[in-house]
Amino acid sequence: MDWSLVFWCSFFTGLLLTVIIWLLGDLLEGLFEGVIGASSPFLAPILWTGGLTAFGASGILLTQTTALEGLTLILSSLGIAATISILLYLLVVKPAENAERSSSFRMADLTDREGEVITTIPAVGYGEVLIWTGGGHTNQIASSLLHQSIPQGARVIIHKVEDDTLWVTPVEKNQNNKG
Repeated sequence: MDWSLVFWCSFFTGLLLTVIIWLLGDLLEGLFEGVIGASSPFLAPILWTGGLTAFGASGILLTQTTALEGLTLILSSLGIAATISILLYLLVVKPAENAERSSSFRMADLTDREGEVITTIPAVGYGEVLIWTGGGHTNQIASSLLHQSIPQGARVIIHKVEDDTLWVTPVEKNQNNKG
């Protein structure tokens, strides 16, 4: 059997799907996750289209440059495609996942965290607190849980989050000296 047609079709199908995913990626990703209910990184479209394209391209190159035929040719092409898919996962998908995860946070996750007052919090009213998160820092609206004024520069503990407001108390002096 002449595998050239299979390799060329795989190559061009992979390229076509790559362009479609590039143009409509967010829409297709949402549909894909919604229909299948899967969000595994191994189902990332870049891995499948990259693997399909690599299978076709390696098959074309092996057909033209080696004497490989039949099962040996197919297995060699599949091995190259699998290697490229693994490299895509390690070099593109996994770092992108980590980058997305490191800069996001939920307001509820701020409970029990420490921050610094950047706008004085009056006894009754609102100020602003700077909190360090995994990907940087965020400033949020805060109010005093004990209804006492908290000056700018003071360290505070976040006790609860309610209606997008952080309810804080000042860090006691003896807690600041702990290492």
